[in-house]
Amino acid sequence: MSPIIAVIRDGIRITLLQRPRGNPVLPAADAFVASLVPYLLVELLLGWIQSEPPRMLVGWGFATLLADSSLTLLAAWLLARLAARSAITWAVAAIALAATAATSLLIHWPLQLAAIWLYAANHTGIALALIWLSQVWWLLVMFVLARWLLPGRLAKSLLAAALAFAVSALPWQWIPAASPIMQDQIAAARVSAASDADSIAGAGFDAAAEEPGIDFDPEQLMFDQPQLLGAAIDALQPRAPGKSNLYVVAFAGDGSENVFRNEVEYAAQLFAQRFDARGHVLVLENNPASIGARPLATLTNLRIALAGIAAQMDPAEDILLLYLTSHGSEDHQLYVALDPLPLNQIMPEDLAEALQTTPSMRWKVIVVNACYSGGFIDALRDDSTLVITAARSDRTSFGCGADSEITWFGKAFLADALNETTSFPDAFKRAKALVGEWEAREKEAQNSEPQIASSRSIEGKLEKWRRALPASEPLPFSPTVTAKP
Repeated sequence: MSPIIAVIRDGIRITLLQRPRGNPVLPAADAFVASLVPYLLVELLLGWIQSEPPRMLVGWGFATLLADSSLTLLAAWLLARLAARSAITWAVAAIALAATAATSLLIHWPLQLAAIWLYAANHTGIALALIWLSQVWWLLVMFVLARWLLPGRLAKSLLAAALAFAVSALPWQWIPAASPIMQDQIAAARVSAASDADSIAGAGFDAAAEEPGIDFDPEQLMFDQPQLLGAAIDALQPRAPGKSNLYVVAFAGDGSENVFRNEVEYAAQLFAQRFDARGHVLVLENNPASIGARPLATLTNLRIALAGIAAQMDPAEDILLLYLTSHGSEDHQLYVALDPLPLNQIMPEDLAEALQTTPSMRWKVIVVNACYSGGFIDALRDDSTLVITAARSDRTSFGCGADSEITWFGKAFLADALNETTSFPDAFKRAKALVGEWEAREKEAQNSEPQIASSRSIEGKLEKWRRALPASEPLPFSPTVTAKP
């Protein structure tokens, strides 16, 4: 049997937690190089299967594969050294790399598919157990390999497996990764825009007849979105090295009321000037007056914007602040509208999916300012995310409408609290107290009860970041559009 065939066979065997059969002395450095080929083919296959058309090759994905191969080689060197068999390092590395490909194809992918199906069927506990098993499986593979090299020495095999796992797997909790094949989101946006425009034309919408005040061509507007959004992403400035950078996406969902436009335009200025995010702010806005100047606030544009920002920031170090403001419904939909366009509403799971970018963004602050917005918390919260909502999941919030220049929560959190402190948790506490005072003054039947979901991890990260912020003056709120009398 040729060395490379033997390596692939042994890689599959240890993936299935069986002892290798080959002679570890035989494969040399060329076997490790040759094992890169099946590893690359498996990753290309999985990337193709897991992405939707139109697809494209991603250079960063190939860099990810090279980095993973290097970490696997380092783990193999540790195993060989601990077994006092440094001469067979290349053989161990070749088998471990073959096992990497086999584990991705035979273990990780099926378990992830099963977990997604179980989660959709509301079997959350079992789904989480499968995700945990998928993550732990590589540790078991390293243990089988260590036992092969250290027969009869259980304690040292456990130690060697733990060290190899720490070297080859744990760094990916912090290193941004990408698949070599991903969806071309810009091309997909063009296809989506063309499809939406065709739907509008096919439905027989007449903008002038339906909405006399609308003075834009809906079909042309949808065709223009990829170029408009692409220009906004390209206009983002490079990150400042040597520190955590703040990136901001502000989203105004309802185009029928200027209050939401006022809020995101002010948020963009506030975070740029007071929170050192100048050049790192992207505004998505539905308002007839800003067409041509701002990309639309749609779910598709939000996905592309987040993916574009993830590609420019340091996902492991920088912080994303996502501020969404609009109406919200009792079934926890964020209202997205610009008549006469038929736009999709945003559910909590839609927003969670949009945040699953490649590379993955670790640190996030998400503010959802809408009625019933507390219903977004469970889908968004994790150890590296601060989630703030303007209301409890079963309560309305206040201050929107044609006679308002900014929502109550927007005024309390943005204009008041964040001009007094640069701490987001402290600003939330102040905003919640202010909103409560205003609701009592207006004798509202039910308080909105703003919510927060946090962790020590994200708060520690934010505290370290804000201590490095340059001094800045408060920015008084000034509406882009004044309210109707």
